[in-house]
Amino acid sequence: MKVKEERPRATRARQERSIRTRDAILRAAAEVFDEFGYAGATLQAIQDRACQRVTKGGLYHHFSSKEDIARAVLAAQVPVNVMPSQDSKIQELIDTSFYFVNLLQTDPLARGSSRLTTDGGLPEAVDATRPFRAWAEHIQGVLLQARQAGQMLPTMTPEEGAETLIAAFVGIQLASRAYDNCTQLPRRVSVLWRIYLPGIAVPGMIPSLDYAPDRLTRLLPSNRQTEQPNRQGKGTVRERGEDWISAN
Repeated sequence: MKVKEERPRATRARQERSIRTRDAILRAAAEVFDEFGYAGATLQAIQDRACQRVTKGGLYHHFSSKEDIARAVLAAQVPVNVMPSQDSKIQELIDTSFYFVNLLQTDPLARGSSRLTTDGGLPEAVDATRPFRAWAEHIQGVLLQARQAGQMLPTMTPEEGAETLIAAFVGIQLASRAYDNCTQLPRRVSVLWRIYLPGIAVPGMIPSLDYAPDRLTRLLPSNRQTEQPNRQGKGTVRERGEDWISAN
């Protein structure tokens, strides 16, 4: 009986070690991709960054190639439905953007994934457009709800609004990386919303929208602002998003 009880525990222990090893590889890969881009990253550099926890055999057990690792890092992009639904759909998008800003400043996986989406050196086997398509579909859906609720101007379609917002956000993100490693990204995103809102939101609701640079610090308790989300599932990420609303 004792042997039968020990076997499930041993299996769970192996599974937990395997998950920790995969997480270590992904985190190390994201940091290397973020610093050197896809072309400048090597499997040896990723293994070295993962420290003593990962052997070459352990790396190849989880990933067959650098392309395979890049696809996994891209798949770890923050879920598009990270924020719970709000009555103000425009505010929902604003809060989502600042949540992503926080991840770009604190989460290596978000930074590495973001770098890969704008890396022109990716092979054809690695689809960097998937995050863009997912975000475009999500933003279009939220803006469609905003239009149906009378919150969005009729002069712009949800498709046009999504394309414009994504292009502007990516451009500001790239510029912020070059200027100051994204330290001023919250301020720049706030300016983006100040310029963007008059072209998309009905005038009567703009004064009620909060897009100040410190939106993040007022929504997340300060002792949790730099807490790393659990990237193994969407639950913890969504819980943090819900905390934003309940703390406001």
